[in-house]
This record gives sequence, C-alpha cells and structure tokens, in this order.
Amino acid sequence: MSRILVVDDDNAIRHMVVQLLASEHYDVTEAENGARALERVRAERPDGIVLDLMMPVMDGPAFLEACRLEPGCEDIPVVVISATHDILDVASQPHVKACIAKPFDLDALVAVVTRFVPPTNPPA
Repeated sequence: MSRILVVDDDNAIRHMVVQLLASEHYDVTEAENGARALERVRAERPDGIVLDLMMPVMDGPAFLEACRLEPGCEDIPVVVISATHDILDVASQPHVKACIAKPFDLDALVAVVTRFVPPTNPPA
C-alpha cells in the first residue's frame, strides 16, 4: 500500500486529510511539524508527502531544504497545501509536484495526490 505522510500543525486539517487519504486506500502517517516529519521520512520513507508551509518548530520551506539533503528524500513527491503566498517560493523546487491553496477542495486534493502517488493494493 502506498504510504503518504501528512504534515500540518492544524490538528483538524491534518486529521481530515489523513482520514480522506486512508479512505482512498493509502497507508497514512502524520506529523505536526517539519522536524517530526523529517524523523518520519527517515524511519518510514513515505511514497509521497502532503505538506503545509506555516508550522512551528520547523516550517515547510525548512523541511523541504532538509529533505533535499536527506539521502533518497529528494525523490519523494511533495504536494504543498498552504494559505500563504509563500507557495510560489517553493513551487519551483524539483520534488514539489503541486501546490494547493487553503481552503482546498477535498476531491482536488485526492486527484493531485493520486496523480503523483497512485494507491496500491486496494481491497477487492
């Protein structure tokens, strides 16, 4: 099953995205900030990342920079979700495949995630 890491400091948004992607047959893990997400990437090597930009401890842009330096992490597709205008600053990074502004349409998020990380082994 394809694994997606959802990184957002807003508990409600993070849990909503986790539940949504789990219902689409993804194995979903979560992190509340970039530092925790980096730990998850090292331990679990997700197939894709849904990343907020504005977070405490380590924000999205700092996570992207740290991830770029992490062996193997630079190949993980990232979908950025954010309410800030900083989306344009990170959109040009090679592993950022898409940027979606908050508030976002749930179907649009699923469509973008599945475009870059197709779910595997859905139940029969």
